[in-house]
Amino acid sequence: MTDSQASDLRAAARELHDAGLCVLPIKADGTKAPDVRSWTPYKLDRSTPDDHDQWFGGDRPHGIAVVYGAVSGNVEMLEFEGLALREGLLDAVTEIMDGSGLGEAWAAVLGGWATESPSGGRHYRVRVEGADVPGNTKLASRLAEEHEYTDEERQRLREKPNARIVRVLIETRGEGGYGLVEPSGGTVHASGRPYVRLAGGPASIPTLDAETMTAIRDVCRMLDKLPRPEPAKTAPRPAAPRPDGSLRPGDDYEARASWEDILRGTFRPLNTRGSETFWGWADGVGGVKASTGKDEHDRLFVWATGSDFTPEVPYSKFGAYALLNHGGNHRDAARELARKGYGSRHLAPVGAAPASPAPSPASPDPEPTDEDAEHARADDEQDQDAAGRKSEGFDYADTFGLPETVRTPFDYRVTGHGVEVLSTSGENWTRVTFAPLVVSATFEDPEGDQYVELSWIDRSLGRPRRISRIVSRETAKRGRKLIETLGSAGLPAVEGDARAVEKWLAEFEARNVGRIPSEQLARWLGWQDDGTFVSSPEDGIKVDVPFEEQRGPARAHARKGTLDGWRDTVAQLANFPVPRVAVAAALAAPLLKPLGLNSFTLDISSRSTKGKTTALQCALSVWADPSEHASAMSNWRTTLYAIEKRLNLVRGIVTIFDETMAVTDDTLIDEVLYQLPMNHGKARSGGAFGNMLPWETILLSSGERPALSFTTSQGAAARILGTTIAPFGDNGGATAAAAREGVLAHHGHAGPEFIQYILSGLAQPNGREKLKKHHRTLVDEFRGGGDMTNRRAPMVAVLALAEALACGTGLLPYEPLPYNVWRGLFTAHNPTDNRPEMAMDVLREYIAGHAHELFTPTRAAMNEKPPYSGWLGALSTDKTGETEVALLPERVRKILADAGYSLDAVVGSWIDAEYLKTLKSQRPPHLVPRRFDGARAKCLAFTPAGISFGDEDEAA
Repeated sequence: MTDSQASDLRAAARELHDAGLCVLPIKADGTKAPDVRSWTPYKLDRSTPDDHDQWFGGDRPHGIAVVYGAVSGNVEMLEFEGLALREGLLDAVTEIMDGSGLGEAWAAVLGGWATESPSGGRHYRVRVEGADVPGNTKLASRLAEEHEYTDEERQRLREKPNARIVRVLIETRGEGGYGLVEPSGGTVHASGRPYVRLAGGPASIPTLDAETMTAIRDVCRMLDKLPRPEPAKTAPRPAAPRPDGSLRPGDDYEARASWEDILRGTFRPLNTRGSETFWGWADGVGGVKASTGKDEHDRLFVWATGSDFTPEVPYSKFGAYALLNHGGNHRDAARELARKGYGSRHLAPVGAAPASPAPSPASPDPEPTDEDAEHARADDEQDQDAAGRKSEGFDYADTFGLPETVRTPFDYRVTGHGVEVLSTSGENWTRVTFAPLVVSATFEDPEGDQYVELSWIDRSLGRPRRISRIVSRETAKRGRKLIETLGSAGLPAVEGDARAVEKWLAEFEARNVGRIPSEQLARWLGWQDDGTFVSSPEDGIKVDVPFEEQRGPARAHARKGTLDGWRDTVAQLANFPVPRVAVAAALAAPLLKPLGLNSFTLDISSRSTKGKTTALQCALSVWADPSEHASAMSNWRTTLYAIEKRLNLVRGIVTIFDETMAVTDDTLIDEVLYQLPMNHGKARSGGAFGNMLPWETILLSSGERPALSFTTSQGAAARILGTTIAPFGDNGGATAAAAREGVLAHHGHAGPEFIQYILSGLAQPNGREKLKKHHRTLVDEFRGGGDMTNRRAPMVAVLALAEALACGTGLLPYEPLPYNVWRGLFTAHNPTDNRPEMAMDVLREYIAGHAHELFTPTRAAMNEKPPYSGWLGALSTDKTGETEVALLPERVRKILADAGYSLDAVVGSWIDAEYLKTLKSQRPPHLVPRRFDGARAKCLAFTPAGISFGDEDEAA
């Protein structure tokens, strides 16, 4: 071991010891074993500086490790293996944390002490408060794939064929465990690669309470992919099909019931990632407690105690229903489901003749017309081939809900086993699909693009269920692309039969022209390309959104109660301008397109108890269900791409994002406020799906902190209308509560009513020009002496215009707000426009009072020890004799955060103002390397224009 290596290890040991951690030496032979006779004593008592000098002062190379648990102040290490990172598990965990109320705690973990292991993994440390740290725990693993097997593992499988070869993905090091840390390198690890610090250090380990840390471990456990046994008590095994093909009540319930209905009152959905949904307690306390949709079996896994469910045991829908409603008695549960109408739905068995479907009392089948009868006679004649063979029949009406006149194409037959085609010799049947597959509907969108709905019967869960997916006609005509697109949804075909599948679908559709239902299709809500407007999936137009995450918000655009009930509710807002403005914004969103205006933001910020969320709910009730569980109201605790997808759902309908303080990264709001007026999302490389997603909306945002405070762009203020006036004042609590109850009971009526009025007006001669003229008049009214006021005037004008039109038609039961109220709300100067300079003043004041925390050569010569909190930065003199202040970014971030500012939100403006030095060779260029107290660190190096100082001796 060289002198420099020994020095580095001794310095690392001192740093670890000063942070309250127990240090161990590690052998440099690739085994990662402790280099002491016995390390058991160090589980109880910390090693001493004398131990460190003895271990790391000689010539023998070593690595260095930390013992976790009580001996190190209750510190626990959370490890993501390199394999986990390559498979996206860290991103998945972060997304789940953000969507389940743990985003802030998780951000603290990621921003604390982070190390990259030689295998490419990540190590994060947490100090647990309020309970003992558990021992080492494997949180998530998966079975190894065959190409990953080592020679030893292959031999093990030869000896024990049923053995499981497991790859650990996420684990912890806790009580009685240890883990290697930087600067260990060289031969310490078998790969020869070093451990590298990525962020923070031992002094920046975050402290979390035991309950929060348990919730974080539970989220990581949800990524476990090891197969689990399914007890019959919680997930009954599928019974053999009934001879007549009918369904048992439990099987039918499994196919039709939703987890949200089953778990209502026990759990509430927090967020969805792919097919997997994560659930928290119904009362909103705590983070993620359960998950569904982990795999194709769609089982419920509960990860917490405190419910009727046994933790970490899979439950089927029927098993969960039986437990919650019948104490786990499956027989009683099946009887009750039968009484509710589950079961006995006929599905034709293999080779059976089609049975006549029993008419439903609620919706009797229409009487066949003469044209239908003629079709049937022609089909029967065509189905008889030269040898007198009759093509196999299939009950498309009962199985897929198609008209009874639908027929199987000649030379094909459909059974419960799938689709088969007759060979050219007429002697054999060749399988095309492994289950019934049909075209169940055709669609055309306003642009003239055509789509088809494919439906098939799936038995992967042990019971038949119908699955339907909409694809473009182009995809349906290309078998390989079709199988690639729908393979994950369970399309019952393989790539080798791709040509046969595409031919079957073409033959089926050609045979049944005029019989397969044909409908109009919308891919988003709001203005369509043909000038029509789709307010809701309930408008009679099929809405098939391109992203799975958009389905819930789209369904939430639904009607409940009455329009009169809604009017009576909003009448209570007459004396409260801010919620009235929010309602006006919801009505103004469809005016953006005919007026040629870009999307913009309306931000309502004030203290948390002043009715901000209720004001947003009143606005959202114009179009949709404003309740928290309905998915139309979103939260800022999410990702940029998720926000873009949410915005992409609408063209002329308001979008809601609540609680700016919930955001985990301040730059997210900055990016959204910047991108929103462009009416499209960010460009993504390679033309990927989701590239530059379009939208047209007014974004309503709320929070205790103004949205404008998250951005440093001076132009952002012109794209945002913001008010800090409490929506319901100091005494409006009763009104807010009544308004909330009212809009939860009556919603979804006002928007469609208003758009019909707008459409009728636009259809009049010069209707669009009259609307624009009215808007221009209001713009002139709201212009003022300042540039910012003039730039905001078109946005204020469209809100005032929407309210005036709605009041004029009687849709809003009050008089329009006076112009002076609008001016008072939005044309005043906003002090948040100059936040970068205000943040710099905060930092200057702090430095002036804490100069003793700056390292200088004078202090080094005097052998001064670092302050308790560590060095704030360094004070040095450059070659020109100019004094430079260089500060550690983690300390600057905390100083600003304590004062209500975000470093990420202001650093760009500091660079533009030349307050910071930059180096093009660095990434990012404003973090420049500086050496002090024997270490090298990336710092924010300030110019004299940013932070001026005397000389080093004066500071000392």
